[in-house]
Amino acid sequence: MKKYICTICGYIFESEEIKEDFICPMCNATKDKFNESEPIYDNLDSIIDSVLEDALSDKKSKIINDTLEDKKVRISDNNYCISRIVEKCINCGQCKNTCENKVNISYDLNKCKEPICIGCGQCILNCPTGALIPKYCYKDVKQIIDANEKIVVALISPAVRVAIGENFGLENGENAEGKLVAALKKVGFDYVFDTAFGADLTILEEVAEFASRLTNKKSFPQFTSCCPAWVKYAEIYHPELLDNLSSCKSPIGMQCAIIKSYFCEQKGFDPNKIVTVAITPCTAKKMEAREYTINIDYVMTCSELSILLKEENIKLESLIDEKFDSIMGESSGGGVMFGTTGGVCESVIRTLYRIMMKTNLKKDELVFTSLRNYDGIKTATINIGEYKLRVAVVHQLSNLEELLKNKEYKKYHFIEVMNCQGGCVGGGGQPLCPIKDLDKYREERSKGLFNIDKQRAKRCAHDNDELKKLYKNYLHQPLSEESFKLLHTTYSDKHYLLEDK
Repeated sequence: MKKYICTICGYIFESEEIKEDFICPMCNATKDKFNESEPIYDNLDSIIDSVLEDALSDKKSKIINDTLEDKKVRISDNNYCISRIVEKCINCGQCKNTCENKVNISYDLNKCKEPICIGCGQCILNCPTGALIPKYCYKDVKQIIDANEKIVVALISPAVRVAIGENFGLENGENAEGKLVAALKKVGFDYVFDTAFGADLTILEEVAEFASRLTNKKSFPQFTSCCPAWVKYAEIYHPELLDNLSSCKSPIGMQCAIIKSYFCEQKGFDPNKIVTVAITPCTAKKMEAREYTINIDYVMTCSELSILLKEENIKLESLIDEKFDSIMGESSGGGVMFGTTGGVCESVIRTLYRIMMKTNLKKDELVFTSLRNYDGIKTATINIGEYKLRVAVVHQLSNLEELLKNKEYKKYHFIEVMNCQGGCVGGGGQPLCPIKDLDKYREERSKGLFNIDKQRAKRCAHDNDELKKLYKNYLHQPLSEESFKLLHTTYSDKHYLLEDK
């Protein structure tokens, strides 16, 4: 048996030979991108450029391991999100560099019981040898489907539809949502819903919460809460901000709660027969499912789904588009924009304007250009009636720390925070690409989401007809007793994890 190594992502394939039509299940590279089994430890040229600058720079470590020789990030056996293929790790330190300087994690393993991880998976995207991978669950999901004893429901996150095509020969940023629905039905899912519906639901609840804070003049700014990596970071490193964090669950958390209540009621299903599977760009959602939201049964990343489809010999690129299932299949352009940095804030503004002014923004007023660039911190002042609202959008937690310095954040009324660069389009569960091209891929995916928004007939969350029915028949109104029970949550101070010996 020979070993073949992908020169793009580091994936190792064992076989007597590679067939002509072989495609890398991790990054979609063709046969010619594989080299025969020269041990990866003896071929360091491919990683020297990516780590040399950091190796030569004099930086104080934020993550202190218990041995100086260990340059990598430790991964706990209890980590729900990330795994390491030990044989592929060359201890180059790139994962630690990413964790320290992009994600802004710091801890001392001589004081902590376990390494601190917020599950974001940025180490996966920046690992030059492919040693780090999401903690897979796709085989477990397939076994449940094949057993045919449960009703298995899939939810497709916005950023997945503009990324998964990269693994099947589609253009970067191309909207593959119709083909994804068809592919998931072929795999055997009973229902396929759009998580952007959950994003629209989040907007209505989040805007109602913001309006309440505005009326009562308390607890500003309101931070968004849809990014589980950011929520975990706040609980550990900034528990003083928890009162400012929106009580809203994430769109997936909300939608899974509605699936196991309203959807089951409408269909006459036993909630215990339902299995929810969130298809996400995000490895941290695996942590959310285990630590924060009990109604999320499984989280399968976009890269995992690519592997599953290839193993099932489903050619995504050749499928005929199918529509999402009803009850939770409709979404606005604003809901789809949740997948990119600034998208949540834009959607909030659209619905907040409607609530406060009793009319929608005009078509040419829906886009807030100042929130659509790729700066680490973006700000805008929004005039709505008598109010002049200051908003900020932050992606990458190192940028958030800049906003927190000298209490700069207190100047704002609303702050969107996403851990990953570019927002969810840059999540750790997205398809791999050459590390040097990460920015280009993220930007193309974001453009894809903005194009979907532009083409939607309904671009505001509050215009979603299926969402209106949900409130009319079940929730009654945002912040109702039923809404709080199903859609909202609380947070806890986890600063103790930094010194939990």
